[in-house]
Amino acid sequence: MSSRRLLSLGGALTALGIAIAATAPVLGTAGAERTRTQEFLGGIVLVAGWALLAWGIHRFGRVSD
Repeated sequence: MSSRRLLSLGGALTALGIAIAATAPVLGTAGAERTRTQEFLGGIVLVAGWALLAWGIHRFGRVSD
């Protein structure tokens, strides 16, 4: 996979992780039983996006696409 694709996929996963965590219900409201699970899942997706961004940045400029 090219470094540019890694960067774009990492950016997309980062935005998706933030969106998942940001739309979690507020504690004390209806549906609050899934708050921690949704925030945890959003955090996992966010960290995966950061890892892809880091790998893409590492490869950018080192490997010809």
